[in-house]
Amino acid sequence: MSENAGHKTVLTEDYGAKPVPVAEGKGWFGIGMVYWGSAMCLPVFFLAGLISGPMPLGTSIAIYFIAGIALGAISILTGILGAGTRLSTGLTARFTFGKTGAFILQILLFFALWGWFGVQLGFMVSGFGDGGLMLVLGKAVPAWVYTLIGGFLITITAIVGFKAIEKLSIFAMPLILIMLVATIAREYLGGPVPVQPATATQAMPFGAAVSVLIGSFIIGALVTPDVTRYAKNKSSAGWGLFFGMTIGFPVILSLGAIMVKGAGGEFDFSKIMMKGVSPIWTIMAVLTIILASWTTNDVNLYSGSLSLNAMFPKLSKVVITAISGAVGTILALLGINTAAGFQSFLGLIAVLIPPAAAVMIVDYFFFRGDQNLSYNPEKVESTTSIRVLPLMAWAIGAIFGLIAQSAKFSFTSVIALDTVVVGAGVHILFMLATKNKINPNC
Repeated sequence: MSENAGHKTVLTEDYGAKPVPVAEGKGWFGIGMVYWGSAMCLPVFFLAGLISGPMPLGTSIAIYFIAGIALGAISILTGILGAGTRLSTGLTARFTFGKTGAFILQILLFFALWGWFGVQLGFMVSGFGDGGLMLVLGKAVPAWVYTLIGGFLITITAIVGFKAIEKLSIFAMPLILIMLVATIAREYLGGPVPVQPATATQAMPFGAAVSVLIGSFIIGALVTPDVTRYAKNKSSAGWGLFFGMTIGFPVILSLGAIMVKGAGGEFDFSKIMMKGVSPIWTIMAVLTIILASWTTNDVNLYSGSLSLNAMFPKLSKVVITAISGAVGTILALLGINTAAGFQSFLGLIAVLIPPAAAVMIVDYFFFRGDQNLSYNPEKVESTTSIRVLPLMAWAIGAIFGLIAQSAKFSFTSVIALDTVVVGAGVHILFMLATKNKINPNC
């Protein structure tokens, strides 16, 4: 009995409120596969089709790789930060903003990622619930059944933590890629049942398309410490994110675009996958859609729960994740993925969070000193209540973003990136003006 109890502790121990032990470190491949899994989701395929449908394939692929390079650069910097502290994004923020200042970021991250969990779960259900399982089972199944099953599976994975997320991604990605390539081959060789193409739209301007991609996924690039705290070292974190974000993200988008072209412009991934008359194909298509959503949404719930755990370190991460998963599932049942108000909230979050991450990056790479305790994970409980200058730099970056959003102005064409540049630049100026020298050892 004690042996089983010990095993249970090991299985669910995810170091939510403390540094990950060095002995638990993972190599670059496992880190990278988690982000290949995160990129393989229904919204990514939708955006790939939306962008590529009305424009030449070569142009759309160029857009995907430019967005991938930008997101990859940001995620590598934040990922190295996570590997250095071996702490979650929420806990690492204490060094930059102080305990009270970090609390603000932790709340924002929790609600953003928690909400995304409900949104993605809603997409997952609409994706495979529309006729797929009816063909397999021979009868219709209520959508709420799919929602409960999907929510349960994703929550269990997030409860176990990184160990389960990594293994699921390594298992799922080969299968998803094989089915994706097989679907592309089927479309170009001539599928048995044509789908109705989506309504044609005008091609997005090149810069606008890059902006849409970066703005849609920048929060995921900013919370990479939640995963890279498990990296064996900074090099493993950097190369893992280069493999997963800089390469994986645009490759998946490119495959999605090729599939859309072969399907005659239809960019609903689920409809294309479900096309066919073979029961075996339908079963594999349903499994692919489930896994594509699962490997993304477990990271959303995982990171959201870590943010809450950073606010309340004495609470069990298992309990936090279970409750978060249950509430997120209820939100999906209530149709949060179609709620216009929540979509507006996510747009606001996408302006507020990026400058905070930019300030953290600058503070860690250039100004590690006595005030931030040199980002020593063993001193995370000793951090000050508030660090005023980093908080002011974050606030200025966020206010600039809100004004730019209202005035429809952007100097990078991506408002989220504007806030990153402004937040980072202001923090550098503040620190130099107050005689904080750039640390030569950083």
